Amino acid sequence: MIRSTLSSFKLAFVWLTAASLVGCASQSATSSRGASSGSTADGPAAVAAPKKITAAIMGNPSTPFRQMSGGVTGLIPGGDGLEQLTLSGLTIRDGDGALRPLLGEAVPTIENGLWKLLPEGRMETTWRIRTDASWHDGTPLTTQDLTFTADLRQDRDLPWSPWPGIELVERIDVPDALTAVVTWKQPFIWADDLFSYPVLPKHLLEKAYADDRVGFQAISYWDQDFVGTGPYRVKDWARDSHVVLTAYDRYGPGRPKIDEILLKFIPDENAFIANILANAVEITVGKSITLEQTLQVRDQWKDGRMAANLETAMKLWPQLLNPNPTVVQDLRFRKAIVHAIDRQALVDSLTGGFSQIAHTILLPEEPEFSQVQNAIVRYEYDPRRASDMIQALGFSKGADGMFRDASGQTLSMEINATGEDQNTKPMFAVADNLQRVGVGIETLIIPIQRQRDREYRATFPAFSLSGGPSGVPALIGLHSSQARLPVNSYIGNNYSRYIVPEFDSLIDRFHSTIPQQERMEALRGVVGHMTENLNMINLHYAASTSMINNRLTNIGKGRNPTWNAHEWDIAKG
Repeated sequence: MIRSTLSSFKLAFVWLTAASLVGCASQSATSSRGASSGSTADGPAAVAAPKKITAAIMGNPSTPFRQMSGGVTGLIPGGDGLEQLTLSGLTIRDGDGALRPLLGEAVPTIENGLWKLLPEGRMETTWRIRTDASWHDGTPLTTQDLTFTADLRQDRDLPWSPWPGIELVERIDVPDALTAVVTWKQPFIWADDLFSYPVLPKHLLEKAYADDRVGFQAISYWDQDFVGTGPYRVKDWARDSHVVLTAYDRYGPGRPKIDEILLKFIPDENAFIANILANAVEITVGKSITLEQTLQVRDQWKDGRMAANLETAMKLWPQLLNPNPTVVQDLRFRKAIVHAIDRQALVDSLTGGFSQIAHTILLPEEPEFSQVQNAIVRYEYDPRRASDMIQALGFSKGADGMFRDASGQTLSMEINATGEDQNTKPMFAVADNLQRVGVGIETLIIPIQRQRDREYRATFPAFSLSGGPSGVPALIGLHSSQARLPVNSYIGNNYSRYIVPEFDSLIDRFHSTIPQQERMEALRGVVGHMTENLNMINLHYAASTSMINNRLTNIGKGRNPTWNAHEWDIAKG
């Protein structure tokens, strides 16, 4: 049984740190309340004090634009929340996963005429930018920014992945400064999502990009001179410490109700927890502490509440291109591996039973989830069966209980993961399960200095454990075109480097099928192939959690509450 990461020693440390913070936090809160009381020693207050809150992310970003901060090999925890606070696209997905217009006038649909199916299998989507959409420096947001960003995001020498489906775009026409007409080579079900990704300012970045592509990543725009389109603008960027964000008065969807957010960067989990317990942090943003830790904090934090939802399937990715040992490529061996893993124990020990076994990459909250259940191939925990299956491959157990091949070589392999608890704890549990059936396992925590090394991360020898993109939208990243290969600069979400034309055809069919019934049939084909061939071994669902002070209101539900940050408010009284 894996025990809580907060040992007695850690709890003592956290409470000691919290105690040292609570005085400062109380003094700050008292001062803030006093300033907004409506009167002073000299008479009634003429103007209400600004509304200010303190937030935190458990990461240390170098820029609000998360792709530039974390690179393609691992996004900075919490970076998505910071990005949504400062950068807005034309649309955004809300807490239910539905697209909403943001800086665009509408989401293209067949019904509103902005999504058209053309002859010869082509397609067209039309986007109109709000007339009041602008950059934080006052420059209007235009279609030139859209096309500039589309071109920029295809540069494989920069640390980001291209927009999903961009290769299906035939052309982007801009009849005027606020209208973009996208012609697609074929139907694509995520076409309405194209400009939900953050847009970058052509007027500020075009020259720097053209003059020095090597130094482009180091220009001051990315931190202290950052200019975005989101509800909040960067007032002060203190590297390795915090960022102060102020409400952007001209934000199209509406001026934020909270005037200022102090967003702390707290990568240390103990300090992160201590700040919450001391009320020195009122809301956590983006990926943070584990669900197990959050449940403990929830029970101790009387001034706040927890919000959580299952956001990703934790996966054991097999190396399917030149693995070491080569038996990893054998489907029979991968099936034995999944039978050897007690996934229910992972759920019980790591999530307190809050989560569930992940039999597929799809998420339980997605509407498609219930429609693919009959296509999923399931593997029950059966270590005896796993042992028999490995023995049937020609391995035999020695006196020490470990499998050996015909030459007497021990069957041994590596599992690696980055150092977050969400990854390392299941890695050690999986390693223990496999060793119990006779497979030698070496665990490796990837050094921080190598986490952005694309080639190193792509060429792991046997297995790599991580979460990463999950859900129906993540399927496009599993195509062979997204395999992490030299030709792709080792960029892509096909971590296992699974290159099978049959699977590509299934993915292509799904993403090009517009009618709902036929689309679901295509999706069942994709899910069936994945679970039968185990191009990934899904373990359990990890939850995204946020801690929210009780005085905050209108916080959006879902994986990341920042999608409606301009509507956040502070309760009266």
